[in-house]
This record gives sequence, structure tokens and C-alpha cells, in this order.
Amino acid sequence: MSVGLKKTRIITSIALALVLMLVTACSKTENNAAEGSKSPEASTPAASAPAETQAEIDPNAKFDPPVTVTTVRAINAASMTFHEDESIDKNAVYDSYLRDDGVIIKNDWAVDVKAYDEKLKVSIASNTLPDFFLVSAAQLPQLLENDMIMDITDVYNKYASEATKKVLTGDGGAQMKSATVDGKLMAIPVTNSPFNSAQFVWLRKDWLDEMNLPEPKTTQDLLKISEAFATRDSGGKGKVYGMTLNQNIMWNTGLYNQYHAYPWSWVKDASGNLAYGSIQPEMKATLKQLQDIYKAGQIDPEFAVNDDNKAMELVANNRLGMLFNQFWYSAILQNTIVKDNKVMQNWKAYMLPSIDDQPAKTQVTASVGAYYVINKKAKNPEAVIKLLNRWCDVLTGGVLKEGDPKSEYNWGKERKDTGKAYYGINPIIVYLTDVNVQGGQYIPEALKTGDTSKIEWSADLLGRYKANKDYEAGDLSKWYETLISGDGGTFQGMYEYFKQNRYQYDEFYGAPTPTMTEKMELLNSKEKEVFTKIVMGTSPIDAFDTFVNDWMKLGGEQITKEVNDWYKQHQ
Repeated sequence: MSVGLKKTRIITSIALALVLMLVTACSKTENNAAEGSKSPEASTPAASAPAETQAEIDPNAKFDPPVTVTTVRAINAASMTFHEDESIDKNAVYDSYLRDDGVIIKNDWAVDVKAYDEKLKVSIASNTLPDFFLVSAAQLPQLLENDMIMDITDVYNKYASEATKKVLTGDGGAQMKSATVDGKLMAIPVTNSPFNSAQFVWLRKDWLDEMNLPEPKTTQDLLKISEAFATRDSGGKGKVYGMTLNQNIMWNTGLYNQYHAYPWSWVKDASGNLAYGSIQPEMKATLKQLQDIYKAGQIDPEFAVNDDNKAMELVANNRLGMLFNQFWYSAILQNTIVKDNKVMQNWKAYMLPSIDDQPAKTQVTASVGAYYVINKKAKNPEAVIKLLNRWCDVLTGGVLKEGDPKSEYNWGKERKDTGKAYYGINPIIVYLTDVNVQGGQYIPEALKTGDTSKIEWSADLLGRYKANKDYEAGDLSKWYETLISGDGGTFQGMYEYFKQNRYQYDEFYGAPTPTMTEKMELLNSKEKEVFTKIVMGTSPIDAFDTFVNDWMKLGGEQITKEVNDWYKQHQ
């Protein structure tokens, strides 16, 4: 789990080397455990193939005789281990695909991950491309424009297995939609979990109880809680604050989402077009509320220059009672809260309340950093889908067992977990999108009944279940995990957000547009400066209107046009 990660919606440029590092740097636990995907409401964006066609095709059938597909590879030591007699061209993982699927994988070339981007650019420019390959989100439009990649709608519908469709649509199909242009599936997204960026309000539950305050049902409740918390005595350690903000003021998206404001995100306006969330009227209302709270002394006046370490100092000194952050924040709190084998404070995460009678939605994004594409000239595109099927079968096939031939895909030819990474050798890798949502659905139930049958497909969820049990037995080092996957934890909140349709997707999930690449860094900097001054009261609330006008003039108008041009293609 990566903590302290600061999200920025607009990426000025993405080097494919970085994309590959991020793709292969997911936790070893997630990949080696071969977790499953059983999305409650998964759907496939591409139309299903006719029943008679499907009946003639077995997605898991082995090619006999074998077929050869070509690709190009980035070698990453973080996810690839080779024995002395192995290389990226000849290894147990590639041998497994030949054994199980009758597919021979041939690398046209392979370079270090840092050199992959430039090498691929040369191949694209010279049109010397393999049958399938990995590209960044920024490169995908270029390949589409030059008509270099295949429309894979039919081949996907015919050959994708049920396991593959579950993995790729565990988010409801949003990331697959990002690979769809004019109704045609043009790539396979390197899927990830959009739900993990959901935010919660973290509160001092012991303070609520001591002050006889109700748990928050509405934003108005939270405002009263903040006001009450700010009156507490810290015992001489300094002023107590009801809440604090991140120095990057837009990071606390959950705070704004209560007011139906979605900074850094693109939302549909009344006409059905896309508009930038940071310049909508709801943002002005939120900033005015924050300005009032700040003026009342409820927000740390040094928030604009403080980092996460400062927030933890406030927590440690009983000077802070409310935070907005993601599901994992208890892991940050752990070392501050648990001291001398004792839990010093009682915190709890709550789903976002709302300022009115419309439920608050937590903003997330379906943006994808990289895609697998198939060359328009490929002779056996179905073989590429077979490779994808095999990876998804391993991913959803349950906890790996030592000695099982299938374990070679994750553990190499030793067929046991040696602590070394092999999974990156697989030529196609996608990740589960909804495992934490499922954790919220099933772990609390398992903790109550002792029946773990619904989580046994996932070593990660089983590990979290065990951590809860360890805490119950007195292991306070697992305190943080109980607030994540235990009863009433953030996983359960993520599942409730899912059931209640309370994820607000960013409607733009494509590569940065040309003007975004040129202008967005400046616009983001101006946004942070203006909004911070408004909250601190050094600028009046009407400075928001001036900012909106400036934002449009400084490139926002052209960016909005480019975003809507993209949107029309991805309806």
C-alpha cells in the first residue's frame, strides 16, 4: 500500500518508463496471492457475441499446433527475476504459455524499462511494430490517428473468458470504456482500482463520546463537531483545531464532495457537456464555508505550509480531531496512536455526509496509465486474448499452492514463493479493480461467523482477516487494520459507496490534451494560490469569480473544448 501519495488529476506528460514502473510496482502480495475478482455488478462494455458464435469457441482451448505472437518488452528488476539459464526471451513463464495455451511468445526486442519509451517511439515512427505491445495513455491517440492498431471488439467478445471479463469490468466497466472509441474496443487497459481514492472523514470518536456529540449524519453535524472540538483544552500543548487541510488544498477532496463540488475533476453540466469541477458554483460555496471556519479558528492557520508530519504532531498532542483522507489513513495514524502497548486515542472513519438531501458522492477517476494494443497487421489476435485469459485465470484462481504448475506464472520454475519477483515476466498484466470493495462485503461477515469461505480466493483478504483476529487476541500492531477491514471500517464504507452508487467518476479519463500539457501546470498553481488565499481570508470570496475568468482566458477555454471533443468520441 502506498501512503502519502498525492494525487494530481492532470498529468502534464507521462513517460512510458514511469508508467511501467507504476504498473509493475503493485504490491507483491496482490500479485503473488493471485487474488480473485467477483464484482457485485460487473458489466462488459463491448456487446456480447451471438450465442451461436460463442458456442463454437472455447476461450480456454489450447492452440494445436502452436501459434507465434511477437511483442516488445521492458525489463524491470523490481518485478522480474531470472535464473542463470533464463532470460526475457527464454524462461519458465513463457514456457508455461506454450504448455498451457499453445502460444509461443517471441520478443522483437527488449530493453531496460527506462529506455522502453524511446525505443518504442522509433518502432512507431518506422512502423516496425510487433503483434501486441504496451503503450502509455499519451501514445494511444497517436496510434489511433495513424490507424496502426486493431479494432478488437469482435476478437475480445469471442475469445475473452469469463474470468477476464470479471477482472476488466470489476469497476463497472469504466476503465474498459476508456479504451473504447466510437463504440469500438481499441485496446486493453492496464486496469487498477478506482475505488481506492475514495475519501472518508476521520474523527476522534472518543471526543464525540466525551462531549456527548452524535456521530455525523449531515455536513451540518460535522460543522457543529468541528466547532465543539475547537473549544477543547489540550492540556497546555496549544490550540485545538476542529479540522485541518493539506498544504495542497485540493487534496482533501472529501471535504468538497460534501457540497457536491469536485475539484480537479470533469463533470457533466446541465447541457450534457463536460465542465471543470474546480470552477463550478459549488466550489465557491465550499470555499466560503471554509473561509468562515478558518476565521472562527477551527482550522490550523499554518495549513498552507504544513506537511503530513505536522498533522501527526497535532494528532499526537491532542490538538486535532478531524481529517479527510483515504481508506488507508489509519496506517499513518498507527505509530502516533499506539504507544507503550496502548491505544491512546479512538479514531473512526465515516462515509461522507452531505450538505443537503442529496447523498454526497466521493470523487474517483477511471484514468488508465497504460494499455495493451494489437497491431492491425497481427495474424493471430485471438492468441493475445488467450494470453490475457491465462493471466486473469491465475489472478482469479485462488491462493497459489506450492508445486502447482500454474504457480510458475508468479513464482517461476521453482513453483514456490522464494521471496523473489517473477510476475513481471508475464507479457500481459492487468490488476484487480474491486478487491477492497469485496473485502468490505465479506470480511466483517467472516469476523462475525468465523466462516472464511467467501474470502479464501484472496490471500490478501485472508491476511486482513487474520490481522483483525490478531488484534482481538491483543496484538496492537494490527490496530490500523481493524479500521480498514474490520466491522465498520473503510472497506465496508467502500462497499456501501458502491451499493449506493456514490462514486463520482471523473468524466474525462483520456490522455492529457495538447493544451493541458502546455497550460495545466500553470492553471493548477494559480488555483492552489487563489483558493488558499480565499480560505485564509486574505482574498475575498469574489476572487473566485475572477479566478474563473482568468482560468478560461489562460487556456481553460481551449482545454474545455479539447476535453469535449474527446468526450464525443467516447460516448
